[in-house]
Amino acid sequence: MSVVGIDDIALHFPRLYFAMQDFAEFRGADYGKLSKGLGLEAMAIPDVHEDTATMGANAVSRLIDRNSLDPSSIGRIYLGTESALDGAKPTATYIMDMLEQRYSEKFGENSFRNCDVVDMTFACIGAVDAMHNTLDWVARGSGKKQDRNSGFCR
Repeated sequence: MSVVGIDDIALHFPRLYFAMQDFAEFRGADYGKLSKGLGLEAMAIPDVHEDTATMGANAVSRLIDRNSLDPSSIGRIYLGTESALDGAKPTATYIMDMLEQRYSEKFGENSFRNCDVVDMTFACIGAVDAMHNTLDWVARGSGKKQDRNSGFCR
């Protein structure tokens, strides 16, 4: 039986935020419900140059850098999302394209050629499904290398 788990995690939050007090006033909502009921004090807002793909690429690049990973050892990047960029192409492909550009000088072109990318679109459960699918994949030993890395984003 394989031991499968999460070795590291990286997050990316936009630097801009909207205070819930202001949001409640703007929308005519009950601030108490937002702050005490849901525990919300602020909501992150992407800047003009940020979207689902750039935030995912930032998080994955942190994992690669922090763990000194070779992109060719990454078998999959699965994205659990409710914020697709378009209806035809998985947002995870945009993430991989940005990562290819960033790491091509160090690891060569097509350094992510062994990496499968998929979007799992279904609100919060998309990320859970991506994680379960990836855990099964690792436990089954599907990677060509013994120590295969994978990632999923939300």
